[in-house]
Amino acid sequence: MKKKINSFKKYHFKFKRLLSFQKHILKFGVLGFKIQRTCCITDVQEGLLKLFILKNLKIISSIKTKIFFTSKCFYSATKLPLESRMGKGKGEICHFFGYYKKGFILFELKAFSLVNALRLQKVLNLKKIIKAKIIF
Repeated sequence: MKKKINSFKKYHFKFKRLLSFQKHILKFGVLGFKIQRTCCITDVQEGLLKLFILKNLKIISSIKTKIFFTSKCFYSATKLPLESRMGKGKGEICHFFGYYKKGFILFELKAFSLVNALRLQKVLNLKKIIKAKIIF
C-alpha cells in the first residue's frame, strides 16, 4: 500500500479562495464599503475608524442611518520584554488585530443616499487607514 503525499501550501492566515466565499455579499444594508487592498487593522485603528465614520455621518446627512460593522479584531499580538531570555514563554498580549483580505465588506449602511455615500468614501480614503470602494 502506497502512502498518499499531500502537498498543500501552508499559510499563516487561512482564507478561502473560492467563488462561494460569502464575505463580499451585502447582508444587512443597501450600501456597503468594500476594502480594496488586503490590510491588517489593529483594534485602536478600528475604534478610530468607527468614531470617524459616525462623526462624518452626522455631518454629511441629517437623516438617521443604521450602520452594520462586520469587522472584528480576533488575532492577538504578543511581545516579550527586552530583558527576557529565550525559553521564558510567549509574553503578554500587547494588542489585538484583524487581517482582512481584498473585497471584505467593512461596514454596511441602511437608508443612505448614493451621493452622500460618495462624500463619505472621499473623506474615508483621505484618512489613509484603508482604501474603500462603494458597492450596492
